[in-house]
Parts: sequence; C-alpha cells; structure tokens
Amino acid sequence: MESVLIIGSGQAGIALASEIRKLDPRRPITLLGRDTHSFNRTEFVQALGPQQTPLTIKPLTELAERLRIEVVSGHTVQSIKPMDGSVVTDQGEFQADKLVLATGASPMLPTFSRELPGLVAAVTHAAVINKLRARLASINDLIIIGAGQSGCELANTLADAGKNVTVVEQHAGPLFELMPLDARRHLVEQLEERGVKFQFNARCASASKEGHRARLGLTNGKTVEGDLVIACIGVVPNTKLASDAGLKVRKGIVVDRRMSTSAVNTYALGDCAEVNGVWLPYSQPIRHQVAALARTLCGTPTQVNFPPMPLALNIPCCPTVIAQPRPGLPGQWETLMVERGLNASFIDDNGQLQGFVLMGEETGEAPFLQDEIPNWLNL
Repeated sequence: MESVLIIGSGQAGIALASEIRKLDPRRPITLLGRDTHSFNRTEFVQALGPQQTPLTIKPLTELAERLRIEVVSGHTVQSIKPMDGSVVTDQGEFQADKLVLATGASPMLPTFSRELPGLVAAVTHAAVINKLRARLASINDLIIIGAGQSGCELANTLADAGKNVTVVEQHAGPLFELMPLDARRHLVEQLEERGVKFQFNARCASASKEGHRARLGLTNGKTVEGDLVIACIGVVPNTKLASDAGLKVRKGIVVDRRMSTSAVNTYALGDCAEVNGVWLPYSQPIRHQVAALARTLCGTPTQVNFPPMPLALNIPCCPTVIAQPRPGLPGQWETLMVERGLNASFIDDNGQLQGFVLMGEETGEAPFLQDEIPNWLNL
C-alpha cells in the first residue's frame, strides 16, 4: 500500500489527512511541519474583537491519535527529492511513495516595515494573535494597510472594540476589483458609521517612528499616525521548496486538475497551488481540492472542479456576500439599492448572470442566485 507524506500541517494538510483516512482506514500517512498545534485562521479576526473570542487551538498529537497517522512536528523542511520521494529536514530525512506540498502562503509586509521596527504586524499565526490581543489592551490608534477582505473585516472588528482605526488603500475604494462603485460606497458608509476612517488612492511615501508611534506620509498629501500598523495587503504562495526541487512554478506551484505537479507522484494543494492557471487563496477551494486529491491518492484518479463559491465577508456592520464574475468578462453591473441593503448583479452581453454582490438583508438571496451562475471555475 502506497504511503503519503504531507508537507505542511496547516488547514489544507490537516484536511487532506482527514479525508484520506475517511476513504482508507489503513493507508500510511505522515503529516510533517513546524507547528505543534492546529488552529483555524477564520477565527483570527473575531479573536481581536471586543469579546476576544478564544482561538480553537488543539495539539497535533490529538489529531495523530484520532486519525491514526504519524505527525512529525517542530521540523523545518530544507529540501525535497521528488524522484525518490524523500524529504530532508533540519532533524532528519523522511520518505514516502507520494509527496504532497501543502506549504500555504505567507502574508506580505509593506516595504516601509523595516523603517518601523516593532510597529508593523501581520495577522499570520495563532501566536501572533495572542501577542496582538495583549498589545491592543494598551493602545488605541491603529492603521490598517489594505482595504481588501481582511482589512475591512479587521477594521470593523477593531472599531467595535473601541479603537480608532484608519485604513489606507491604494485604490479608489475597498475590495476594488470585486465590487461595483455603489457597493463600495455602501460598505464605506457603513464602516464610517462605526468610526472607521479611510484614505483612498494613497500609498505610503514616507515612514518614521515618533516615540512609540508610527507616522506615515501618504502620496495623497495626508499624514496618519498610530500606535500600530497592521498589514492586510495579501499573501504570497510558499513555493521555494518546489522551485528548488525543479518543479514548475508560476504564481503558485503549477498543478493540473488532479493536483499533480510537474514531477511524478508529487502533488500540491491549498494556498501554495495554482490549478490550471487559477490561484484561489481561500478556504472554499481547498475543500474541493482536498476531496479530489484524497480520492486520487487512494487509487481513484479524480479531477477537481470548482463550482460557484460565493464569499461571505465577516463584516457585521455590513453583511456582504460576493460571487466574483470571471475576470475580463464583457458585461455590466446592475445595482438595486433597497431599504436595508444592496443587490448588484453582473450581467454579461448575452443577458446571463455571471456574478453578484449582496449586502444587508439581501444576503439571504445568495443560495438562489448562486444556482444561476455558470460554473466558470470548472476548469
């Protein structure tokens, strides 16, 4: 029976190990990574809120016992050798018939962070969240760089916790590439009612440390100050292991619909993987990747398909669900403002619904509209 070694003990790696075990109670599985505990990234924002919701953190030893797998924690993988299925770590070498890269992605930090030692953070790990919670107890003024999903969610949460929040965004509005103008305006209005301030069409032109505070000079001529800067400007796939091993890499580790890399018996999934040219660093696509790859590894070659996957934002002041239309698709947005929300539909040139943005009470329409959207992510 062929053994499986999964590199990475984050969400994707753990989910894959669990799914394989459901399909095959006896297959040898090794989960290899640096972390000793598992945690849920979707809990990070709420953990920083006024209720300081506790993170669900579990020792990986519990996972090993429950799934009957080998969990190797505290190891840093230095290299992989796809030809013979070996993995070299700082503490030894491992080998398996099938290798799976689930190395995830790392948050980007702004270039000015080196000018502000100790004053720039990114929400990356459970340990970082715990440190931020302790620090937030003694500071009030926060600067968030980036008004994407995580930036807007965090702004709402921190404002509800009584903090003074300023969001700096290089584009003309939040979630600029995902929503039409009316939706962006509505979201800004709702967040501003919570006390959030915005600086749009702005980047950091200068950064200095004034005592224990950060001072940013912006390209729009404004200046913002804060006790802490939180970066929410996206993530970069962790592809170094793959590229060093000679695997094909573009934005992410290149895989086909069976999650196979350019090397035999070597696979990748999650935030590090680029599936047929599509990179989707979200939780929903991972579930579909896991289901397909687990079947493939258990002897039933299966191609992954991505149905429409509306994204629900965790913004209590403005509940929002987004189904992004295919990039570059000709069409136009049609927006209807209602008493307690917004309903925006992206209609292509043939009159077909291709995407939507729902806000407020209109979010309840998402399951019905979702069924009308063609599966453009079926690769």
